[in-house]
Amino acid sequence: MADTPASDVLYVAKTSTCSDTAADSGSQGRPFCTISAAAGVVEPGQTVLVEAGDYPESVTITRSGTADAPITFVSNDLSLNPAYVRGRTTAQGATPAFTVSGAQHVVLRRFSTTAPGGAPSVLIDHSSDITVDRAAVNSSAGAPAIRITGTSRDVTLSRTSVTHVANGSPGVAIDGGASGTVLSADTVFSPRATNHAPGIAVSGAPGTVVTGDTVVGYCTRGIVLDGDSSGSTVKNDVVEEAANGWASSPSACASTADATAISVADTATSGTSVDDNVIDPTSGGSLYSWAGTGYPDASSFAAATGQGGADISASPQLTEQVTGPRLWFQPGASSPVIDSADPSAPGETATDFFGDPREDDPSVPDTATGYYDRGAVEVVGPTSGGGYSIQPLGSSNPLQVTVTTIAPTPAWTANGPIDRTYSYVPDDATTGFPIDTDGTFTYTFHRAGDHAIRRYDLRGGGPSPDKHVVVGADYTPLTPVRLLDTRHAVGVTTTAAVAAGADVVLPVPSVAGIPAADVSAVVANVTVTQPTAAGHLTLYPHNGQSLPTASNLNFTAGQTVANLVTVPLGGDGVVIHNGSSGTVHVLMDLQGFYGQAGSGFKPVSPTRVLDTRSGLGTSAARAITPRATLSLDLSGRIPAGTTAVVLNLTVTRPTQHGYLTAYPDAGAMPAVSNLNFTAGQTIANLAVVPVTDGKADFYNGSGGTVQIVADLAGYFGSAAAGENQSYVPAGPTRLVDTRSDPDVTGPVPAYGNFSFYPWWHKDCAAGCPQPTGAVLNVTATQPRKNGFLTVYPNEQTVPNASNLNFTAGQTVPSLVSVADPGLIIGVYNHSSGSVQIVVDEEGYYIAPQTWAN
Repeated sequence: MADTPASDVLYVAKTSTCSDTAADSGSQGRPFCTISAAAGVVEPGQTVLVEAGDYPESVTITRSGTADAPITFVSNDLSLNPAYVRGRTTAQGATPAFTVSGAQHVVLRRFSTTAPGGAPSVLIDHSSDITVDRAAVNSSAGAPAIRITGTSRDVTLSRTSVTHVANGSPGVAIDGGASGTVLSADTVFSPRATNHAPGIAVSGAPGTVVTGDTVVGYCTRGIVLDGDSSGSTVKNDVVEEAANGWASSPSACASTADATAISVADTATSGTSVDDNVIDPTSGGSLYSWAGTGYPDASSFAAATGQGGADISASPQLTEQVTGPRLWFQPGASSPVIDSADPSAPGETATDFFGDPREDDPSVPDTATGYYDRGAVEVVGPTSGGGYSIQPLGSSNPLQVTVTTIAPTPAWTANGPIDRTYSYVPDDATTGFPIDTDGTFTYTFHRAGDHAIRRYDLRGGGPSPDKHVVVGADYTPLTPVRLLDTRHAVGVTTTAAVAAGADVVLPVPSVAGIPAADVSAVVANVTVTQPTAAGHLTLYPHNGQSLPTASNLNFTAGQTVANLVTVPLGGDGVVIHNGSSGTVHVLMDLQGFYGQAGSGFKPVSPTRVLDTRSGLGTSAARAITPRATLSLDLSGRIPAGTTAVVLNLTVTRPTQHGYLTAYPDAGAMPAVSNLNFTAGQTIANLAVVPVTDGKADFYNGSGGTVQIVADLAGYFGSAAAGENQSYVPAGPTRLVDTRSDPDVTGPVPAYGNFSFYPWWHKDCAAGCPQPTGAVLNVTATQPRKNGFLTVYPNEQTVPNASNLNFTAGQTVPSLVSVADPGLIIGVYNHSSGSVQIVVDEEGYYIAPQTWAN
């Protein structure tokens, strides 16, 4: 890599855009693929932020920070799903997950690690001022989980879960030459009866501090100070070395030879202090070994050595717990660990294994100096209140929300604010979970819709009830492009027509360079041609869901008909189902998409802006001549900066068959169509048309003249101009079918009105945003006379606009946009004959939100 990104943060993630060699590698948009690549370029003061995922690599850290500007490697997760680094096996043998070699002032935080057999999971060699914090470190056969060696000094292991299962390998090995090592608020666990190695083995490392740790093994040695480990401290620890000591009923060891909790060799006793520990006597063996002599309990140990005067020989009442990859032990409500530690012990922390403050149990007498609990985990009291809220951010990024932790009120006195450590899991999380560092964080959902966030308490227990939030997406208009044409093998591998009852799966891996996972919905014009039997098309996400009871496009035998479709992606493509008994050819032209960026929407009551029959929107009343283009200036009706308009386009009185294409003014005409017509036909279709300086062009693709009518239903643009509403996909879902619904008495009569209730929210209830616009697919079928339908908010008067036109006996669909829909939507039948109506919901718009739940 040529240049180091000029940023305080280097990003690492397993994404499709990651690169270890690009000029901008390490940026948020192009993260490194490996931690090793970041380790090779990181500078003092920088943080390497690693997204959750599997990293099968051996990371060697040789670059140093400074005392004031350390180098920090951190997994972007609290504990449930941290980055997993697992070392490798090479031709030279097994390698650790992390090796810190010859470096200074480095922090490793929140990683989960392991290594192949024969290598420690974390190796710290000839390094100083190194911190490993809140990690989950596991060993394999033949090596300790963590080894601190060489001339390493001032290494801190804190709030870390260490599990060692390999025979003969300690959990933490501190070798000769190391000095000033601090182990604090860690859990060290060995669950195998065959592993006779200690949990913590200090060999010739003076000044080692083992404070506030919980060490649990299966009849093994707990903490061992050997060689010249003088001047060390073992205080406030909990040591359990019984058979199944972490279970509800621990038992004595079959062999007590290796079940000593704390061992201090004669060469390590000088200046060493052992006190304020809780040691379970269930093993039946010597709890202590001091200068080669064993002692069965705390009182005999204190009497003979002057050490352990405040030690307690009693069951700590531990219960094994697991949070993500981290293992820990919960003391019981009457455990002797409660409020009995020495807060002034070297290495003692003001917060526990989870980062929670210390709490004073009012029913337990405190020590003379405070109310800290012994061991890694503080016993916490009941709380009232608390919880969390979700606040959508609105127009700046409609898919983004702010999550805020509401601190509970403790019933017990605490030495700090109660801000429990939680992990929040959004329902669409794919690469990790947000971090709760200060009680508030932002999260951007990948797609619009009704989403849920679940909160987990890292101390265990079930999750909090889900909180729901509805978020929308903004629109990006595109130059229309053909994605599918079964006649010419575009988007498919054959020119065969779609068989009766068959599906076409159209892959959509990305849209305009945006991965499909970040696209909420696509807007496309879909055309059916050459159908051999009457039927319909249904479009829906290719995500494993069953065929919905809905239709997007209806047709009769031999008919060519188009309709605008807004379909969620929701998976890796779109399914197009031929709901007819005959074959059919299908065309699909992409018009735009909804996603994180783009333009907001402003729906308006239908307003007629063009009618060539009367001269509205043109210089004079006239039909559009063959192969001619009409320019429509909407700059007086829409704000400056509008990117696209939503128009209900109607073609009437065509003298020959053909098509109409709408596109931005002065731009190249795309090789697609918005609606198709036959001679004498009146037909409508909704169109989302990009504009240039408020202007759009319409091309008459026929050999005859044609009249055009356009009704403005809304427009897309900037939030500053009031175009700040976002789209929420919600379908396709059938709302009503007058032919079959039991609550409907039959077809809508001549000049009659029909109303129905939309379906807005699935789970989100109180406080959810009121829709500002509805997107519906409306189909008129079995009409007895010619006419048209107008869809409108039922509380308002019927506007002078049409949404779809039909002739007697014809089935006609159209996508419809309804502004300010309210609770009831009406459909007015402008015809002298009755008509059956089918309505399918596609989605709705919402305004920027200010509510929180």
